[in-house]
Amino acid sequence: MTTRIERLRSGHRRLRLRVVSGASVALMVGTLMTVSPIMSATSSAAAGYSTNTTSYCKSGATPVTFWAWVPGIYRAVDVFNQTHPSICVDYVTKVGGSGEYIPLLDALKANSGAPDVAEIEYDVLPSFEVLHYTTNLVPYGANKYKSDFVNWAWSEVAQGSAVYAMPDDGGSTGLLYNAVLFKKYGITLPTTWAQYASDAVALHKANPKVFLGDFAAGDGQWVLSLMQQAGAWPFVWNGGSKVTIDFTGPKQQAFANYWQTLVSEGAVDHANDPFTSSSPFFEGLNSGTYLTWPTSAWGPSYFASYVTSKSAGDWIQGTFPQWTAGANADGNWGGSTYPVFSQSKHPAQAAEFAEWLTASPTAWNLLVTPPSLLFPTYKPELAAPAMSSLTIPMLVKGTSLFGAPAKSAPGIPTITWPPFMTYYLNSTTAWASKFFAGKQTIPQYFQLLQSNMVSYAKAQGFSVTT
Repeated sequence: MTTRIERLRSGHRRLRLRVVSGASVALMVGTLMTVSPIMSATSSAAAGYSTNTTSYCKSGATPVTFWAWVPGIYRAVDVFNQTHPSICVDYVTKVGGSGEYIPLLDALKANSGAPDVAEIEYDVLPSFEVLHYTTNLVPYGANKYKSDFVNWAWSEVAQGSAVYAMPDDGGSTGLLYNAVLFKKYGITLPTTWAQYASDAVALHKANPKVFLGDFAAGDGQWVLSLMQQAGAWPFVWNGGSKVTIDFTGPKQQAFANYWQTLVSEGAVDHANDPFTSSSPFFEGLNSGTYLTWPTSAWGPSYFASYVTSKSAGDWIQGTFPQWTAGANADGNWGGSTYPVFSQSKHPAQAAEFAEWLTASPTAWNLLVTPPSLLFPTYKPELAAPAMSSLTIPMLVKGTSLFGAPAKSAPGIPTITWPPFMTYYLNSTTAWASKFFAGKQTIPQYFQLLQSNMVSYAKAQGFSVTT
């Protein structure tokens, strides 16, 4: 049995561990016909521990167990318990990703030991939905919050008339760039991807040791966020047995050809994946080898731990270049939801907590601050002054961590995740190895993705449209 460990997130996604075995993948993909057994969560990495949040609970309060990994989220749980005396939330800290998912799936399958509420990422939520492990929150009032969230986030927790989780944070994308080196090389923040390409060619010609960026083909979620912004999303799934997979359509191939042209010309590097080889990539940013990182709202706070005096105070989080001049399209990379599970004995109280945690200014006023640093999908918080005033030391003095992503977040198009994202994410690094070795182009890589994903989906019982 092989195990893969990858770091995929930042901010509250720091040290996100995705530890997946062949057996656990079989369950996570949410097969429609046969579900294979999953591994038992016996490793220390999967262990959780309770905080003292229940010290605020009143005698006789209804117990609700909550699993998550967001740093500092216990602060919100404390406030909830103090202000909702009839409910007692016991917060259990988990290691992010499969450090939580594997024991959670074990408990749900055994019908014993699952929490009432847990943190589940957007891309993983369909794998729980298809197994009927999540509770429809509409009877508990979820729909009254629909207009409080950006459209794309709400659409990713809803299936038809049902709502299977409350959306929480997101990762609106932007272009992190070194403002000092931009000035040195005479570059302005590119407003279009055409300008980005011409700047990349000119920069590398002026200094062959420097690149405007790096195409991280092995990070499947990063690639998808760029495809989303380009209008080239490859998946459609609406909760049934039919799924669309399209990595080879005109928009998808135009996207692949754009980046391959820059790679072939040597204008963009293709040597490092941030979250499978983080030190070389972030050292490249820090040393001036890479001048930009197309990243999420949480990207700067992750990179901050690698920044030294070489580039401290030199960075700005700007908006994404556009494929069409004057547009305001964006992508999303990361973020989580909070479902109530079908095993819960107190779904009404669990739903009340999940709704308060994600849709109350009180909770958000805490969660946008360190150590949580969540980027909201909750529109009142996106419009709050904190979104333009929050900064961190690695940024140019006075510039905002979340200001640019907050402006572009409403432009994120709605998409649907397939119920087999674990297979996709655990395959992309291996499939991209030939690309990094210079033995495969991005269009060829997309052809391989298409072939493998279609074969896999059909083997799981899905009817596939391409």
